[in-house]
Amino acid sequence: MPDRTPVTLHDVVSEAPLGLTPLVPGNPAAIVLGAHTSDIHNPAAWLEPNTVLLTTGLRFVNAERDELLPVKLVEDLRKARVAALFFGVGVYFDQVPAKLVAACKQAGFPLYTVAHDVPFHRIENFINQSQASPDAYVQKRALWISNDLLQSISAENPVHALIVRLAMACRGTAVLYENSGRIVESSGGGPTHLIWKELRDGNNASGTIVIGQWGVMARPLVLRGEGFTLAVASRNHRVLKDLGDVLLETAQRLLAAVNGIARFSDSRERHENTLLLTMLQDGVPLAREFRHWERMRAFRFTPYEPLRAVVAASPAEEPVDPSFTELLLRGAEASGLGLLLAENGRTPENPPGFHAVVSNSSALDAWLELTAGSVFVGLSEPYSDLARTPEAFREAEAAAGIARRQIQAAAATASGTYRGIVRLDEVDPATWLLARRQSAPAKDKLNRFVETLNVDSDLKETVICYLVNDLDVAKVASVLFVHPNTVRYRLKKVETLIGGSLSSARIIANLYLAFHDDIDALSQARDESPES
Repeated sequence: MPDRTPVTLHDVVSEAPLGLTPLVPGNPAAIVLGAHTSDIHNPAAWLEPNTVLLTTGLRFVNAERDELLPVKLVEDLRKARVAALFFGVGVYFDQVPAKLVAACKQAGFPLYTVAHDVPFHRIENFINQSQASPDAYVQKRALWISNDLLQSISAENPVHALIVRLAMACRGTAVLYENSGRIVESSGGGPTHLIWKELRDGNNASGTIVIGQWGVMARPLVLRGEGFTLAVASRNHRVLKDLGDVLLETAQRLLAAVNGIARFSDSRERHENTLLLTMLQDGVPLAREFRHWERMRAFRFTPYEPLRAVVAASPAEEPVDPSFTELLLRGAEASGLGLLLAENGRTPENPPGFHAVVSNSSALDAWLELTAGSVFVGLSEPYSDLARTPEAFREAEAAAGIARRQIQAAAATASGTYRGIVRLDEVDPATWLLARRQSAPAKDKLNRFVETLNVDSDLKETVICYLVNDLDVAKVASVLFVHPNTVRYRLKKVETLIGGSLSSARIIANLYLAFHDDIDALSQARDESPES
C-alpha cells in the first residue's frame, strides 16, 4: 500500500459538502483516524484516540441546568485524545448549547457545528473510508470537487463561476489566460503575473512550478480555435499533488462543455437572426409590427427607434470569411448595437456579402469601421416603420451600387482609395437619381453623349478636372501641370466635339451625369490630399 500522509482535521473541515462550521477551531494539522456517532452519556470510554465524535446533543435535552455535564463531557473527550466534537444542529437544538460552547472554549477543545441538512453518515464515510483505502480520500474528494465545479455551468457567467470554484477547491488561485497573456478570468490572491511569466518561459515542463510559497500547475487548451492556458496555484502543495490533475482535467472538460453550449446558443441565435431578417425583408404587415419589435429586443433593438438597412458586398466577389462575420457580430454585441445580419447568396444577382438591419445609434460609425477594406457598404435612409424594410433594402442596394462605382472609378483613374461606405441620405440629388433610376438605355444615352471624348484621354481628363474644380481654368492648369492656354484649347475642342458651349447649364449637366463616377472619385482623392 503506498505511503500517504494521513487525513487531517483541516482536510475534513475544509470540505464544503460536509457542512462544518467552527465554533472553537482546532489544530488544522491534527490527524483524524476515524469518526463515530454517539449520544450515550459516557462516549469517551468507547472512542479511540484521534477520532471525531458526532452528536445531536440528546444527552443535554432537559439537562440545561446541569452545569457539570458539558464540562465532564469535554474533559473526558480531551483525556481520551478525541480529535474534535461535531455537533449536529436542527435535531434537538437549533444551536449548540451555550454551556457546551463555554466548556470547549475553556478547555481549548475543538467544536464544530454540522449543518442540519448534512447526515452524519456522510462525514463518517468520508473520514473512515479515507483511512480504509490509500486512494479513497482523493477519490472521494475528487468526486465532490467535480460535482461542485459542475454547478458553475448553470451560472449566468459560467466561466467566471468555474474559475471562482476552482480557486476555492485548490484553496488558492485559479486563472485563465489568453495566449497573449491577457487574463480572461481569475480568482484568488496568487501572483498571476509571475505565474504567466513562468508559463511563457516554458518552465512548467516538469508539471509543477514553485514560485515562492506557491505551487502552480497549468494546462493548455483550445476554445473556438483560440489558445488559452488554465492554471491553478496553492500554498498547500499537497493539494496540488493530490488533486491538481483532477482539477485541471475537470475544469478543461467543463470549459469545453461551456464552449459547446455557447456554440449551440450562438447557432440558435443566428438561426433566429436570419429568420427574423428574412421576415422583415419579405414585408411585415402593420398589424404585426409590435410582435416583430418585441422579437428584435433580443438583438439589442429598442422598439420604434430608427433603423437602417445595410447591403454589403466584396469588391473582388470573394466569399466573406466566417471570421469577418464573427467580428461584425461580436463587435455589435460588445457595443450594444442592434443588429440582424445574414450572408448573401452567391449568385450574379447577389454577389458574396451580407444584408443587415442595424439600429441607427451612436455605435453605428465604429461598427462600420470594422467593414473597411473588406466590403463596400450601402445604407438606406433612417426609418422606424418596419413595414418600410423592403423599400429600405432597395435604397441600401442603390447606395451599395454607388459605393461599388466609386471604388471602380477610383481604381480606374488611380485617384486614391475610397472608403466604400455610402449612406443614401448623404448623397447629392444627382447621385441619388442616377443610383435609383439609371437603366441600361439611360447609361447608353449618356455614353453616346461623350463617346467622342472617351477616345481622347487628355480631353476626358481635362473635362473631368474642369468639373471637379468649379469650372476654374487656372485651378485645372495647376492640377494638370499645363499652361492655362492649353486648358482653354482643350475645352474649345470639347465644345466642338459635343456640339455645345461649356457655358451652357444643359451641357454642363449632361457632362456631369455622364462622368459622374469619375468626378466623384477625383473629388474624393482631392479631399483626402494633404494639400487640399
